[in-house]
Amino acid sequence: MLVKSPREHGSTRHPQLPGSGFAGVCLLLFSVATIVADVAVFIGFVKTGLAQWYPSAPGEITQSEVRERGGGKNHSIREEVRYRYTVDGKERTGDRVHFHGVSAGGRSAAQKIVEAYPAGRKVQVIYNSTDPGDVALDRSIDGLLLFAALCLTPFNLVTIGGMWWVWARMSGRRSVPLRRDGARWCVLPTNGQPFVVALMVLGVLSIPTIFAFLIVGWGESLITMLVTWAVLLGLSGLAFWHTRSLVRREPAVLILDDDSATVTWPPTSDAPEFSIARSRLLSVEIDDAPSAEHAVDSNIDFSILLQFIGDDGQPARRFVLKTHSGNEAASVADWLEDWAELPTS
Repeated sequence: MLVKSPREHGSTRHPQLPGSGFAGVCLLLFSVATIVADVAVFIGFVKTGLAQWYPSAPGEITQSEVRERGGGKNHSIREEVRYRYTVDGKERTGDRVHFHGVSAGGRSAAQKIVEAYPAGRKVQVIYNSTDPGDVALDRSIDGLLLFAALCLTPFNLVTIGGMWWVWARMSGRRSVPLRRDGARWCVLPTNGQPFVVALMVLGVLSIPTIFAFLIVGWGESLITMLVTWAVLLGLSGLAFWHTRSLVRREPAVLILDDDSATVTWPPTSDAPEFSIARSRLLSVEIDDAPSAEHAVDSNIDFSILLQFIGDDGQPARRFVLKTHSGNEAASVADWLEDWAELPTS
């Protein structure tokens, strides 16, 4: 859960990461390129939709062949179809098969189009009445645009994740394992984030799906792409619902009551319920020292502890939670300090 720190000054537990400025610039360039591609796909959807009402004019295919361009990583195989047509007594030329301009790619797909539009064939050319040069041979709604959107999905998820990270840092929000129940904050042992989990599932499933479609050439089928998107979004939605239900059922390790200003450790199998007033809190500590048996283990556990004035008037400490993430430990400690109005560590 993302929560905002009410303090004006940041915590020293979150130092500036080396190279974060360079990473931010790279993220900006990556995001701009991704958004430009998204806009191109969106324009393709709009053009194809508008083309359903465009008039047509008689025309003839003048050139139709499979062409190879470039070499190495830039090598591509695409169809090259050219045609001439006449609008208002003026002869014009065109070379676009679909209004969206997206090609399935590959020799077999290109050969299929070349066979459908051989040189010398008489055709009806669909054109934009307000711009007779805006033409194509096919205005049918196929799956290529949905396939293009699928190919952009991993890039869009990286962009969304990066923007989320930038927004969180700029707004002072941090991811903390919390659940809000009425007037109580419940600190949880794990930081379940349903939205993030759903996006991760969508990204993980989209990558092998893209490669599979590139191999078998199913991207042109509208029905196939609609079913694919329904399955991917359905599984992502299921992951969101499942994670959200787990977070709602997760037992709290610490309860902070805003109304009564108390801190409560719920009962466990080893200890009964324990509560203290917020005013008795002294500090929040992070213990990152590994135990003797894990001294050589690279996975360090970060333990959050609360120091408070005990019933005997002496300082005491009590365990809250343990995490493998130093950032999460720092975020939890900072948030607890903010809630208890303790000095910044």
